[in-house]
Amino acid sequence: MLVLFFFGTALERRVGNKQLLAIFFTSGILSAIGYTFLSWPIFNIYPGPMVGASGAIYGVFAALTVLEPNLRVYVYFVPMRLKHALVLFAIFDFLMASSTNLDMIAHTAHLSGLFVGLYMGFHIKKMNERYRMTRYIGRW
Repeated sequence: MLVLFFFGTALERRVGNKQLLAIFFTSGILSAIGYTFLSWPIFNIYPGPMVGASGAIYGVFAALTVLEPNLRVYVYFVPMRLKHALVLFAIFDFLMASSTNLDMIAHTAHLSGLFVGLYMGFHIKKMNERYRMTRYIGRW
């Protein structure tokens, strides 16, 4: 939830509270659906019960990465850009999902939330660029 506090407030400043809630709930619901339907066929993991909002938080993280990829963050006290941190966490979750199920963490939910957040972030970025273009053309 600490990640949601920092990345959620940064994303809310950029897109507003309604779009932040839309990203959070959409990526949360679709990450649960992705966990249910992708765990067994792809990673041969039986999808057991899950509790938490980590898929939704990954969606917020991914959407913020699309909108502000060069934002500087500290990952375990190491400074890096947000886009590099997202790739690092995505690779970690993919490796953990494909290797074992002993940790009882829904890594496929994380990856599903990440892809939903990327999609929604690109959609918001495209809509913002389209809005800016119409405002710019309207001045002529």
